[in-house]
Formats: sequence, structure tokens, C-alpha cells
Amino acid sequence: MDSHARKKEDVHLDNGQRRKDWHDRDAIRRDLERTGNGEQGKPYPMSDAERVDQAYRENGFNIFVSDKISLNRSLPDIRHPNCNSKLYFKKLPNTSVIIPFHNEGWSSLLRTVHSVLNRSPPKLIAEIVLVDDFSDREHLKKRLEDYMARFPKVRILRTKKREGLIRTRMLGASVAIGDVITFLDSHCEANVNWLPPLLDRIARNRKSIVCPMIDVIDHDHFGYETQAGDAMRGAFDWEMYYKRIPIPPELQKSDPSDPFESPVMAGGLFAVDRKWFWELGGYDAGLEIWGGEQYEISFKVIVELGGKISIQETDVLSLQEEKCHYIAEILPYFSD
Repeated sequence: MDSHARKKEDVHLDNGQRRKDWHDRDAIRRDLERTGNGEQGKPYPMSDAERVDQAYRENGFNIFVSDKISLNRSLPDIRHPNCNSKLYFKKLPNTSVIIPFHNEGWSSLLRTVHSVLNRSPPKLIAEIVLVDDFSDREHLKKRLEDYMARFPKVRILRTKKREGLIRTRMLGASVAIGDVITFLDSHCEANVNWLPPLLDRIARNRKSIVCPMIDVIDHDHFGYETQAGDAMRGAFDWEMYYKRIPIPPELQKSDPSDPFESPVMAGGLFAVDRKWFWELGGYDAGLEIWGGEQYEISFKVIVELGGKISIQETDVLSLQEEKCHYIAEILPYFSD
């Protein structure tokens, strides 16, 4: 630990809890020195041969390009400058990271796992649970098991038939051992210090569901792109389409890096206290494929809170977006 971190740790108290700087400064410096294809989140320079339709057909993104980028690639720190000096509780819960997948590309899945391991304080990761929803690609069978055997915290579960996203997530959650469950998709990359701010909100109140700011990995050249627009709350229209709407000026925080509350979450990536997740009833196992699950969890939280949606700082929070917790995700492209 460098002198900067030692100076900050143990000197700040918050409701009796000591706070600390969780940044791994050495790892950040090493990432800044990395060069090569896709490093620092830069686009990969593609040739015409790498733009062929087959590259997108199986996964919805260019797997040929993904395979040419390091599994440990560096990303730019795009957070608000205030995030760099944020302190979080010294004592945080650990988490089980649940990653469901079905016929995921080799390099995209592995990069997700490497990213979580590389950018998370080891003591905060109880385990990473890869849940295979009946994949039939050979690289996701023994080859994947042999590869993950080198990582003691990673285990693989497999469904016995195609279950869909929700029941696959539920399977992972049912065996989780961490204090917190963190759901991720199988083609993500965690950014700098992504985990402590997420867990800090739950440490402060176990009835918080915390969602990250989700940036974009281009499906074509794998360049890192920041989320469009400033912080926005989740919402939906009368046709139940999820959308993001601006936070009214009177509800914005004085510090732009502070978390904010939202009545609805996107649903793909979030963290929740494991016991409270089951107190809420988990997911409805009747949900098929994907879509709609974000409303179900959001409405359960609202009911749990007595039918009120929290839009101010209160003792009991509904859903929270964490502005110092960034994850980039590939948004697949599907042509007709």
C-alpha cells in the first residue's frame, strides 16, 4: 500500500465505521503502461477480412477482433475525478459474482472473468460462478473447465436443459456463498475500482439494490465508449419499454460523483444483499428468455418499502445507481 492510501485509511470515521481508499494504485499504474491491440480501450484497426458477416453471426459482435485483444486489456479511467479520492467503508461484505452464459464466445467470456479478478480486491470476491445455460459449443465444455481450474475462486455450474436467463441466474444465486450477489453479463469488462463503491452502498443499508453506470464496448472494433448523456434515472413508458430520463436539477447531488436513486433499474447488471434477494422472493421462475425482469425486481422493492419510491436521501433506499462504479458491456449487433 502506498503512502497516499496509508494516510487516508483509518483516519476517517463514518457512523463508527473506518473508511479507506480501496484503489489498487500499483495495478492502475501497470495498466497505464500497457500497449497493444485494444489497450486503453482503443478501437482495434480492422481489415476488410475481419468485417465478414460470420464474425458477428454467432455472438452478435465481432469475435475475430475479440480474439486478437488481450484477456487482460487495460481500460481508460473515465470516472468523474472525484471518484479517484472517494473513501469507502474499510469493512465491506464480500460478493459472489454470478455470470450466466449460453454459447458465449471464448475470448469475450474469459475477458469478463479476467477483468473481474484483475480489478477487484481479492478479499471482496468470495467466488465467481459461471452458469452455463446448456451450451453446445465445444470450447465451453472441457476446455473451459480446464482453463478455469487455474482460478480457485471460479466454479462452473451447468443446467440440464435450456432454462433461459432468469432461471439460469436463479441457479447461480441459489448456490452463492457471498454476502452479496452481483449479477453480470458474460461479455463485460469491469473498470477501475468498480467493486468497493457498489458494496459500500449495501454495507450502509442492506435493502439497497445497486446498479452500475454501464458504458459501451463497440460490437465491431471493441473500442470503449462512455455512456451517452449524464446520469439518468431508469423509467418505462406505457408500452413497458425501458428508458433513461434526466434527473431534475432540484434532485441532482452537489457532488456529481455521488450515487443517486432510481425507481427502475436496467436489470442486467446489479448487486443485492444475498439474503434480502431471497426475502424479496428472488426472480419469478416463470419469466422466459429475457426482458421484464428489471420491472419485477423494481416493483418488489417498491412493495417492500410500503409502496413508496425513494427520490430523496432516506434511511431506506429503493434502487441506486452508483456513479463511481463503471462496467463496460458489449452491446451486440444483430442484422436481419
